[in-house]
Amino acid sequence: MNLKKSLPKSIVRASGLAFLIVLLYYGGQFLTVSESKESQGFGPGLARVENGGEDATRLAEVASDPEGFPLALDASQPEAISDPDALIDAPLTEGEPLEEAPIQKEHLLKKGDSLYLALSGFGIGDQEIDAITKAIKPVYDLRRIRPGQTIRVSLQEGSDRIEGLVYEIDLLNRLKVERSEDAYSVVKEQVPLDRELAHRSGVIRGSLYESGLQVGVPVEIIMALADIFAWDLDFGSDIHSGDEFSLIFEIYKKDGETVQSGRVLAAEIVNRGKAYRAYYFSPPNGSGDYYEEGGRSLRKAFLKSPLRYRYISSGYATRRLHPILKINRPHLGIDFAARHGTPVRAAADGVIHFMGWKGGHGKTVIIRHRNGYKTLYGHLSSFWPGLKKGKRVKQEDFIARVGSTGLSTGPHLHYTMLKNGKAINPKIVDRLRGEALPKKWIPLFSEQVELMDRLLSPVLDVVPESEST
Repeated sequence: MNLKKSLPKSIVRASGLAFLIVLLYYGGQFLTVSESKESQGFGPGLARVENGGEDATRLAEVASDPEGFPLALDASQPEAISDPDALIDAPLTEGEPLEEAPIQKEHLLKKGDSLYLALSGFGIGDQEIDAITKAIKPVYDLRRIRPGQTIRVSLQEGSDRIEGLVYEIDLLNRLKVERSEDAYSVVKEQVPLDRELAHRSGVIRGSLYESGLQVGVPVEIIMALADIFAWDLDFGSDIHSGDEFSLIFEIYKKDGETVQSGRVLAAEIVNRGKAYRAYYFSPPNGSGDYYEEGGRSLRKAFLKSPLRYRYISSGYATRRLHPILKINRPHLGIDFAARHGTPVRAAADGVIHFMGWKGGHGKTVIIRHRNGYKTLYGHLSSFWPGLKKGKRVKQEDFIARVGSTGLSTGPHLHYTMLKNGKAINPKIVDRLRGEALPKKWIPLFSEQVELMDRLLSPVLDVVPESEST
């Protein structure tokens, strides 16, 4: 008799299920049980059972004992065995295919490269390139693409469709292109940077420029430092060996690398034993500026020098042997040695009184200021574009460039200050301090001064901030 034919179908199937459970428990050495991932189409806690490499996938909830042996189904879960027919007749479950991750490619632009050449090199079709180019055009001028920059694209496997594109315009800006259905969205954005505060201090040996570089002060910060104290110190003639400096300034990093310097927040210069301090403060909804400890602006009526970087070739004197005429004649002013073409700044607010050729001074600009003051700038190579007689200028506006016109042995700026038509020594002119902060901001400013004073301590080096921009 065929026992299988005489038994009810449900009993045969239940027996088969029991056999499978016994086989799972005692035949572990012949079977391989591997935990499945939800991404393969199996629910949590399910297993994929493989026998000798032949896929015989079954759904079974399993766990592992401390010794690693697979355990049988938990009989306390009625849904696991209440309907053997449903379990045995259920179709085999196959894992859903994983979504392919986009392929990332990048191209370093070389001389003569264009967006078209870069994208076609990735295998992108002309129609796709044209669509991207048209999307970018209103946002960024692609003619400004230059060698040394990087273009990165995201592509789907086996497709020439771009899912995303990033063009690093420079260290601080980038262009992002993303696919949105059948169109592209384009945005120009700033690269997120990490902000830190840096402290540097040192003793001046030779020049502030050289001494600053030796302790890691960036060039642009050294320039800013000279500008901050431009109303009190001429860094070409007033600074001496042994003077000291200390400052707090911002630095911005990208991927751990410093990419730019920010603003000087506090600084101190000790010049021949006298300390000069500056604190940056920006009132809420107001423009920032530098102030002394008591809250008075560092700005004065006149700059100590109309040049940013310079050294003085001859100081003020009432008699001097003229280098060309070889006769003693007054040299009522100061000569600032500078390279040809160096920008010249207005020493104070005023109106252009004269602009043209003036005897031995060559090309000259004279500015009329309040209270009977005038300043003269001689031996210029050219006047600043747009400058004309009668035009009002503000302190630090560019007015001309250094030259060697007139009676001059080489490029330099001749600078004279006059009071009621008489030349005076620019170094001893009265320089009244600028306006004070409104009283309502003094408490907030004082708190900032206290903090900056602590940070100016020489024991500090770099003070990180948990802040990104």
